[in-house]
Amino acid sequence: MVEMMQLIAGTNWIVLAFAALIFDIPRYTFSLLSLSLLGLTRRPQKDDALVRASVTVIVPTFNGGSGLGVSIASLRQQTLQPLEIIVVDDGSTDETRATAERARALGLVDMVICHGTRCGRSAAINAAARFATGDLLLTVDADTIFEPTAVARLASAFNDPRVAGASCNIAISNDRHSLWTGLQSIEYLMSISAGRTILDIVGAIACLSGACSMYRRDVFVQQGGLDVGPGEDLEFSLRLRRLGYLVRFVPEAWAETAGPVGGIGLLRQRARWDRDALRIRFMMYGELRFFHRLERLPDTLQRLDFILFDLVPTLSLPFYLVYLVALFGADAVLFLAAIYILLLWISLFNLALAFVLFNRSSGLFSLGASLIFPFYQGVYLKCARFFSYSSEILFATSRHDDFVPPRVRRALFADRT
Repeated sequence: MVEMMQLIAGTNWIVLAFAALIFDIPRYTFSLLSLSLLGLTRRPQKDDALVRASVTVIVPTFNGGSGLGVSIASLRQQTLQPLEIIVVDDGSTDETRATAERARALGLVDMVICHGTRCGRSAAINAAARFATGDLLLTVDADTIFEPTAVARLASAFNDPRVAGASCNIAISNDRHSLWTGLQSIEYLMSISAGRTILDIVGAIACLSGACSMYRRDVFVQQGGLDVGPGEDLEFSLRLRRLGYLVRFVPEAWAETAGPVGGIGLLRQRARWDRDALRIRFMMYGELRFFHRLERLPDTLQRLDFILFDLVPTLSLPFYLVYLVALFGADAVLFLAAIYILLLWISLFNLALAFVLFNRSSGLFSLGASLIFPFYQGVYLKCARFFSYSSEILFATSRHDDFVPPRVRRALFADRT
């Protein structure tokens, strides 16, 4: 241990600074400390009477029958009752349609739309939006469960007429199911709860969560709804920003969603997210440049957040490791072990502070998962993201993601191949 500390103490500060950038953990420390000092996580709670808009809930689902009933029940227990709930069965082969029809018969759901074949999430939401009558559209995944005040708090963001989209805070509902879900629970607390709260303060929210997002209906319809290609939530969020609307994150509005329970499922999910983010940001919206003419400061900040804290560290990781071997030789492993121990202590501090700031509870399982969280966040996901970015840059692999049905994908890219 003493040898490790001596190795760190004698290392050039630039090498240490780049380690902090590469392995992410200190980034969340900055966010959490900023929130603590500013006291901005303790915002006044919104009263239902302040919400002046009606809400239509759209639940698109493909084989999501197992969680649909619980999600609908949580929506019907809201302090701000939805004006209507529309379920879109997007060509499911499980009990989704039967569950939705039972809910409609009980008066819990107002409309059920059934697609004979799978058309994709975007098409399902766009189809339901044509029948919606609420001032606001709340799009949710079939496995999303809401706290009773979530819809009211989310809708209150739209009292500002400049806001066209907002998303809520998200926790992992099955966090004790496996080590992977436990790690995702910590990750969501850091990257979504802490990370997006500080980004919202500076107006730099770039992506409305697919699990739970709310839109102003007239703007949504006027813009033609969601893009049918991959990464539709990010694309529409960036489109709203380009049009001059505000995109918000409401940390007081909580929802829970199920995370992948295995490592392979998690890698597939993140590979799709990462490839879509790179394609949309740089190929569709040309965000690689550090500055754009006539761009607002919040738009610059949201781009730089992705470039400086995501893209650059990810693509630099293998070269950084090679540099460490060249610099330290056999002591490179010792240096990385010392960095890990340091990051572990910082990570435990972050976790404790986040639990206090966001009023979340912790158990022994979460504490156990936190011991390997620096490896999960800084190495496992970073390496996976490197391969995702590389495959997208070299082979445009997002065109082949099965999240978009094959026939829709063929029509989408027919004139581009």
